Formats: sequence, structure tokens, C-alpha cells
Amino acid sequence: MSRAVSKRLARIVPGTLFVGVDLSLDRNVAVVLDGSARRLDRLGFPNDADGYDYFHRRLTTVQEREEAPAVLVAMEPTNYFWKLLAADLERRQVPYRMVNPYTVKKHREGDQLSRAKNDYRDAFTIAEMLRSGKFTETQLLHDGYADLRQYVVLRDRLQGDIRRQKSLIRNIAGQLFPELAHEFADFTCLTGMAMLRRHAVPATIRNLSRPAFIAAVRADFRGERLPVSKLRRAYALAERSVGVQHGTEALQDALPCHIETLEMLQLQIERVEVSLKSTFFALPEAPYLLSAGIGIVTAAIILAEIGDPSRYSNANQLIKLAGTQPVPNTSGRKTRSKTPMSKKGRPRLRTALYFAVMRLIQNDDNFARIYRRFRTREENPLTRMQALGALMNKLLRILWALMKHQRFYDPAYEMSS
Repeated sequence: MSRAVSKRLARIVPGTLFVGVDLSLDRNVAVVLDGSARRLDRLGFPNDADGYDYFHRRLTTVQEREEAPAVLVAMEPTNYFWKLLAADLERRQVPYRMVNPYTVKKHREGDQLSRAKNDYRDAFTIAEMLRSGKFTETQLLHDGYADLRQYVVLRDRLQGDIRRQKSLIRNIAGQLFPELAHEFADFTCLTGMAMLRRHAVPATIRNLSRPAFIAAVRADFRGERLPVSKLRRAYALAERSVGVQHGTEALQDALPCHIETLEMLQLQIERVEVSLKSTFFALPEAPYLLSAGIGIVTAAIILAEIGDPSRYSNANQLIKLAGTQPVPNTSGRKTRSKTPMSKKGRPRLRTALYFAVMRLIQNDDNFARIYRRFRTREENPLTRMQALGALMNKLLRILWALMKHQRFYDPAYEMSS
């Protein structure tokens, strides 16, 4: 048994009942186990007030019958359903924990070689994992931390939508006018979109004189200064374009749709970032995080992924949350890597830390010095990614200390390796 599991089990009151809940949209199912894995009850209940009342009454009945000192509930972080049940459990002051869906799947398959699956079997597996200490301490976020997380998630989704729209625009423009890539590294720049709105088909361009073509693009241009030289070269390329000859009308009509969607998404993400920054600045940790020299949005993402820092007792918990702790990966004579990142934590937090460290290496002499030392030391020099991973962990420790002690970062402070 690992030390972490032992610590989790040590915090559970002897005699506690373990409840595993398999969540779904219409009907949740629960299985109640005692400390020896004996099934005491199983039930189903919907995601509404009456269903939660029924669930609580059944738990109370079993607890009183068994004279159990406490009840502990576990569930997978399924969609948004877990938030509904977790909020109700918090209101009733019933403790709960989370279990990893991947681990639940593997445990169930290991216990049931037939690979049989149903909701009650999943609920039993969840309760058994809870009983054996294989759970996480994840809890609902509250107040400004909850709002900040939602803004970060929304911004992330909008960025994904923007990337998809840009990809669609590049795909259509590449079919109609492939040579345009010689002039526009990014088809979604202001000039590129002004041209693509109505003049992405080379045959259409060839039917216009060069001044008429430039004037037409200028009418759709949303910037301050139109780069006419680019349009002249694009006009010349249209003379011998090898773009598709059929379906061009439909492809041309599709471009304004994607361009308008892209512009709308860009306006939306600007509004979201305003709200995100406002929410971030309202939290007490904001000035201390920013003092470390990281950007506002990056700092907001890091805090959103961490949540209320008072929930953690040391910086190593944040490193594990990010999944940046080094772990061995060896088997027999094979060694894939001595110390790769576990990558079992929050990917958005890892990404934010990566870009924060890249920025600090450029702007903070201490980080730059330590990075060079990691790469060039005589004993066990690190690869580029190993050095960056070590600095990501160092940054998390610094940010943890700043938030915990409410101190501002001193760039002149000599950080130990």
C-alpha cells in the first residue's frame, strides 16, 4: 500500500459506510458497503430534489441500522452531474470524494473477467475503490474561484472554436486558390479575410481589372491600411491558378459564413477575457501571482486550475495536481525515460506553467541561470524538456509560497536548485 493511500485511509473514521454512486442523466444508482466490503444496500434515484431526498433517507436508514459513525460518498466526475450531487451533499454536510473513471474501468475489468458491465456493478466498484483509499480529494469550487474556473473553461472552448473556423477557412481557400499561401501565411489576417469574403475564386478575380479588384477588396477591408502590394501579387497569381474548377460557387458562399463566425468568436473571447481578468483581480492571490512576472491570463488560468489555495497543505500537492512530477518508467532492461512527467494531472495547468516558464527564462535572470545550469551541469545534465519540467515545478513552489505567505516575488532572490 502506498504512503498516499495509507494517509487517506488513516483519515477515515473506523466503521464508516462507503457509498459508490454511478451518475447518469436520468437515473443514478448507489451501492453501500461496510468496511469489510459487505453490501448493505443498493438503490436508484433521479437528479432532482425528490431523488436526492430519497437517497439521503436511505443512507440515514442504513447508517442508523448499522450504527455507523459516518458515511462517505464517492463518484466519478461525470459531466456536470457530479456537481449537482456534490452541492447537495455539501448542503447536508455529507463528505464525498472523487474516483478516476479510467481506474474504475480497469478495476471493474480486472474483477470481472467476463467484462460484464452495468450501473450497479460500476457503483460497487466505485464504493470498493473508496473503501480501499483509491480516491482523490477533489471538491467543488466556490465563490470567485468557481467563476474564474468557468471563465477559463469558456475561453478554452472559444479558442478551440476559433481554431476550427480558421482551419475551415484555410481548407476552403486552399481548394479555391492554393497559390494564395505564397502571399498569406495566415489566411485569417484582415487582408486575407477581406479578399476571401467575395474574391477567393481566381476566375472571379481574372474577370476584374486589377484596380477594380483592389477597390472591391478595399470595400470589405476592416483594418487601417490595406497592403496593396500583396493584392497586386495575388492578382498576378490568379492568372495561372490551379484551384478547383467545380463547386466554386458553394465554396465561395461558405467563406463569408466562416469568416463572420470567426469574427463573432473573436469578439466573444475578448468579452470573456475582460470578465476573466476582472474576476481574477478580485481574488486575494492575484497581486502575489502577478509579482512573479507571469502574464495576467496565464496567472488567471493557473489560479483557476488550482482553486482556493487554502485547500492544499504543501506545494507538492500542486505539482501532483499539474501532473508535472517526475516518475520512473522502467520495465526489466527497458528504460523509456528516467524521469518523465506523470501527466496525470490537469493539462490546462501544465500548459499555462509551460508558457509561464518560457516567458520567465527570457525575462528573469534567475530562471535563465537555473535553466542553463540544468542543461550544462557535468553530472546528470537534463534535456530541454526535463529542464523545463523542473522549472515548472520550481515555479509552482514559488507561486505556492507567494500565495500562502501573501508575499511579493523578489526577482533578486537567489533560488536554490
